[in-house]
Amino acid sequence: MIGVEVSTTRALIFATCLVLCAVPVPAVTPQSVPVPPDVLVLINPPSRNTEDFTTLIAEAATYKLGNLGVASKIVSAAPSETDSPLPRAKASGASAALVCRYQLDGGQMVVTLGWYDAESNTSVVVQTRGAVDLHLDDVILAALDDILGKVQTRLSALSARHAGAASTTPAAPAGLTLPPAGGAVQVIGQRPPASPVRHRVLLSGGFAPFVPTGAASYYFALGYLPSLLASLFIDTPVGPVGLGLYAGMDYFKATGFQDYSDTYLIPLGIDVRYELGSAALRPFFHVTGGPALLVMVTGAQGTITNVLPFLKSGIGLDVLVTQGVSVSAVADYDVYFELPYLLMGFSPSMNFELHL
Repeated sequence: MIGVEVSTTRALIFATCLVLCAVPVPAVTPQSVPVPPDVLVLINPPSRNTEDFTTLIAEAATYKLGNLGVASKIVSAAPSETDSPLPRAKASGASAALVCRYQLDGGQMVVTLGWYDAESNTSVVVQTRGAVDLHLDDVILAALDDILGKVQTRLSALSARHAGAASTTPAAPAGLTLPPAGGAVQVIGQRPPASPVRHRVLLSGGFAPFVPTGAASYYFALGYLPSLLASLFIDTPVGPVGLGLYAGMDYFKATGFQDYSDTYLIPLGIDVRYELGSAALRPFFHVTGGPALLVMVTGAQGTITNVLPFLKSGIGLDVLVTQGVSVSAVADYDVYFELPYLLMGFSPSMNFELHL
């Protein structure tokens, strides 16, 4: 009996060893160590209501430094810190500081960029300005190219520090990016953030005289055309393009041999507008089309109504007065397809515009 018990015990021990050998040992994953930034980017926003500009500058700086293979960290700084940025840069482990200051001057933004090197104790400062519009990001990117081009040798040295560590850094899966260490540092090899699609809303109100031409000019007097336009603009590679809703009311008198009428033309249509450039003076052209309600209050036949198509097109010049406010002068030609005689004429207008 003792021999049988010993044999059974040995068998159990042997089976337990086989099971333990078959179970895989979980791999020990080393914890990620925060990567110290090469460059500390300090942004000094002038006020709280300019946070959108701060985000735009932060994304542009991250994009440019990331393309150069340099790790960066974005922080919001007080004026005292941007005047002497090196102590904070050294405290974060960075070798240099990039200071970004900006201020609004009417419809313009003044951008000042400063590079401060902790090792050589040297500095470089550049300043530029541009219109506050859909192409403001191009102005900021050009300023970053200017200052980073002046310290290209130093940036190449900072980027070269990571060459040996590249083999030990785990690669991100296809289509994914490694998260920034500490939530703010851009890891070398991380895909630069895509530039956001920028858009704005245009609200415009204007007034124009309607000058009839062709056969209609013989019996239609000078008209008066107030109008409204609400349009959404999207920044495209070829320039800002707006799609909006146009409404107006054209009033004029018609006098014939036997009768007269008070005539109202009420157009409602889709407006497409394309702007050239992004400065304070912006030429543009547009085309508008849709239905129009014709109402004629005659002396002998009473009230006559009809619905007819209309087409309106022209060129204009938009003048930026302050940030978000502009005036424009537009030279339009309108055609109302009333048969047998088309109602058509010039309608030069002045418009007051809000850009939201």
